[in-house]
Amino acid sequence: MSSIARLLGVSRSTLYKHVPELSGRRTATSIPTSEETPVTVIPPRLADATTTLAEADQWCGSVLSGATTRILLLGPVRSGKTHHAYAMLKRILDAGYPPNGISVHESHDLVHGNDYKPRDFEVGTRVTFMDDLTDRVDNRVGVTTERVVEEPMIQSVMAAGRGALIDAVDRLVSRADASWIACASGKEVLATCLGGGIAEKLITSAHMVVRLPPRPLP
Repeated sequence: MSSIARLLGVSRSTLYKHVPELSGRRTATSIPTSEETPVTVIPPRLADATTTLAEADQWCGSVLSGATTRILLLGPVRSGKTHHAYAMLKRILDAGYPPNGISVHESHDLVHGNDYKPRDFEVGTRVTFMDDLTDRVDNRVGVTTERVVEEPMIQSVMAAGRGALIDAVDRLVSRADASWIACASGKEVLATCLGGGIAEKLITSAHMVVRLPPRPLP
């Protein structure tokens, strides 16, 4: 945890204050159940998502056979990473995979929310999708104006949120029984957002790394 604090430029006490779960003290968090997990995994806008990636075929086949498999989708903004990911989830759901065996996490929610539960990643669902891991940098692509300097307290809260994201990725990729899909814009940006060590751990844990080309603007 001290390495995460150093990476974010804050003290461990600041991390623990805003994300107390990171202190290692167990909370009464339970593994998601069918009552707690929404039945609808696929958002309406992607209800008809399809993919022709050969790696997607392999990932879905492995999950449906009960094997553990992990795929990292890399590509610039608007390259279709999220579309392919949800298409893969839709395929296994259509084949009968239980919806409560899948969890979806947006990096923005982990960074800016206040309900991070480490147990959801440490002993959570067998299939996990983590989207937009490089959201913090990707959102600045093409922006030329200077970023507004936030108040110190806001900076501390945001740093704690980034610590939650880093911790979540670390816990997920450390699980031997977890199949996952992760999306990011590139390896270098992953290192910026997660730190070099955790980014490398994510990349080397992936069974497949797919680089998607940019799509033309509409």
